[in-house]
Amino acid sequence: MVHESGFIFDIILRRTLPPLYTNPICNKLTGKSYSSLSTKQPPIERSNLLMERDVPDYLVAGTADFLAGFKLKRIRQYQGFACNLEGCGQVADYLSQNLGKSTIKNIKARKRQLETRFEVEHKFYFGEIDKDHYDFLFDRFYQMQKSRFDEKRTYNRYLLDWKYYHGLIYPMILKKEASLFVIYANNEPISISLEFYLDDVCFGYIHGYDSTYHRYQLGDIRMVKLLEWLIAHNVRIFDSLMGETMFKAKWSNHTYDYYYDVFYKENSISARVKLGLIEAKLRLKQVLRDKGVLGKWFSMDRFLYKRMAKKLSNFDWKKQEVR
Repeated sequence: MVHESGFIFDIILRRTLPPLYTNPICNKLTGKSYSSLSTKQPPIERSNLLMERDVPDYLVAGTADFLAGFKLKRIRQYQGFACNLEGCGQVADYLSQNLGKSTIKNIKARKRQLETRFEVEHKFYFGEIDKDHYDFLFDRFYQMQKSRFDEKRTYNRYLLDWKYYHGLIYPMILKKEASLFVIYANNEPISISLEFYLDDVCFGYIHGYDSTYHRYQLGDIRMVKLLEWLIAHNVRIFDSLMGETMFKAKWSNHTYDYYYDVFYKENSISARVKLGLIEAKLRLKQVLRDKGVLGKWFSMDRFLYKRMAKKLSNFDWKKQEVR
């Protein structure tokens, strides 16, 4: 399922601001402002309550003029994870400040083993990429995602919309709005990741790897090379987006919150009633997340696996109709 809406996904996938907001966007972590995004048209049918989800607390945009007379209620949604690279002149600085000595030693050992046994190349496709090789990489990327889906037996939101991403990403790479980072072993891709960019922020979106190389801990090797490249290109934040995993917790040095922004007319009784219902529902979901009931004890991804597995049994992403 393509992320159809949400503040952060409008920014990184569609390069637009939702209609409730205006440029510039201020980054509270780096102090920079961004005005490069287009803005969506405001809703034709006006309501006494309007809501936007997936708004990260460190990106602050202006409020659209038509919302004059509305009040804002912010409701915490998810936790996000990021690597704040401010003050790091090289990747070794970040590693020494945020990882233990034994962890760093292990990563270096795994990297050395990989490079001893294979001819290894790390390649960033950012600004240019041969179209035929792009097509080849995207097919391999799909195979990595599908293999991981079968191994983990959990829902994957990207596979059924792979053709959409294939069409979306190529021009974004050429415009330096996205990148593919590939690790090759003997000229074969063994790790591929997709990133999006907004000035000095990089958003990590999808990562896949060849599971036959799992002993080398490719995720850690990828992170070292990725952060090294980002620092060299003056990117200050690597945002791995929402959702807690052990890997994100291990590598991140900054956590932040996503919010629902609910704009409502305070003098409208119906708006205040709707706000109360929305707030009660969302706060209950957040309490269940905080207690580990949602996401850990019960995962919708695992629940949806069987349904998706049937759809993928004879699925050819190249023949898919883009939704």
